[in-house]
Amino acid sequence: MNLRLKTSLDTESKLNELQTLLQVSSKAAVMRLAIGLSLKIEGDPRKVDNVIIKYDIHKQNGADYNRFTIFGEDEVIYKILMKQHLKTDFDDEVFFPELTNAYIDRGIKELYADYKLTNNRIKYIQGLLKG
Repeated sequence: MNLRLKTSLDTESKLNELQTLLQVSSKAAVMRLAIGLSLKIEGDPRKVDNVIIKYDIHKQNGADYNRFTIFGEDEVIYKILMKQHLKTDFDDEVFFPELTNAYIDRGIKELYADYKLTNNRIKYIQGLLKG
């Protein structure tokens, strides 16, 4: 069982900036928002040009995160949501870190782009809450 996930440098940079801009307590909170947003986007987040990109820790040059830090006590809920979203079953090795990283990466890109459009923390959070 993998216990660590390493982000890309781009994701890490955006996590840092979003944590500051949104004034949330931790990067893990931003990751959870990113996963939630990514779950709203159709399709497998690992797919690029219809090819599944595998997680390779050696290509990740961002920060290291503990599994519990990312999910807290809600890991099972996130796993079920991902299974429902992908309409498939997968083992733990696929769920973490591969799928988790892909959902975080896709979600962070969306969060970052969306925030930059509003450039207002209150309006952005209100928009997130409206869905």
